Amino acid sequence: MKDRLDFYNSYKEEHRIFNNRVQRFWAVFGVLISIYTLIILDDVWLFLLTLAMMTTIGAWGLNIVSGFAGQISLAHGAFIGIGTYTAFVLGGNIGSSVLSYGLDMAIWLPLSGIVPMLFGILISPVTSKLKGLNLGLFSIGIVYFVLHIFQNFRTVTGGSGLGRKSPDFVFLGFNFENGITIGNLVLNENNLIALFSLVILILSGFGVKNIARTKTGRAFFSIRDRDIAAEAIGVDLLRYKGIAYAISSFYAGICGALLFTFTGGVEPNQFNFVYSVTFIAIVIIGGAGTVLGPLFGSFFFILMPSVIQEIIHFFGLFEQSSLLNLAQIERLVFGIFIIVFLIFEPRGLWGIWFRLRNYFKAWPFSY
Repeated sequence: MKDRLDFYNSYKEEHRIFNNRVQRFWAVFGVLISIYTLIILDDVWLFLLTLAMMTTIGAWGLNIVSGFAGQISLAHGAFIGIGTYTAFVLGGNIGSSVLSYGLDMAIWLPLSGIVPMLFGILISPVTSKLKGLNLGLFSIGIVYFVLHIFQNFRTVTGGSGLGRKSPDFVFLGFNFENGITIGNLVLNENNLIALFSLVILILSGFGVKNIARTKTGRAFFSIRDRDIAAEAIGVDLLRYKGIAYAISSFYAGICGALLFTFTGGVEPNQFNFVYSVTFIAIVIIGGAGTVLGPLFGSFFFILMPSVIQEIIHFFGLFEQSSLLNLAQIERLVFGIFIIVFLIFEPRGLWGIWFRLRNYFKAWPFSY
């Protein structure tokens, strides 16, 4: 009965990551299906799924500071940029015209999260004392401040309009470009990067889930819901807001390092204000304040344009249109879909999944 009706004997039992056998089964099954899918898919869809997994890590970071702690952050793209260039400097090929050290991925990947985290801690005394519109304006200022540095620090970024190439995926001396053969199974570079991204995604997801069920997570939620009441019951607002920004910046840096290393390069203007807003849209579409919401939102944002394009091609819709080309039609349909979705389902994709889950848990009863 406990597996079906969620009856628990203790708070510890209720707050376990997988608190019943059904959840544990589906978690293991989902991981196995994901591994199998990443092995058999063609390179086009494999590329999109890998982008979605990497984007999810960044969306989780924004969700921690905005969805969990309730703080406005319009500077998420700047932290992603700091993590990206940390990875590019530490892992870039030695001998190029920009600053590069050629270090292993085992070194530059963690540091690409630590460096923006330190920057987040550095500005946290200010961000922790601001809220609402003032915090939003301050975070916008951070975006343009960091963007200005990126555009002019040519030895690191390559300069505006030029950019620089990404480091290689070399982890503990093994170059992913070489691929790997296990019996009759041949995994190329794209398969290996996708599987590696899946591992990082799972570890990041466990991190977010653990934050949500700890004292720190409960402090975040109390600040989000009513910060004055949270302070009245003993929650240190400055401390926990600073922790939220630090963790969010760490996730952002890891996302940037993986994402732009995978795509092959980056240009400084990529990390503008619009890029930060993109992640806000992903979190809202998926479901802010939830663990699975950013995962749903990232896959929706990355995959849906391609799905729309495939549908247009399959049914031959608008192919003879002289007013709009295929790319414009794709963006139009995608935009309308998002608007309608947000109007009728404000809790995001997570809200749809939550209702479906509860329906099947209660089936065949309707109440």
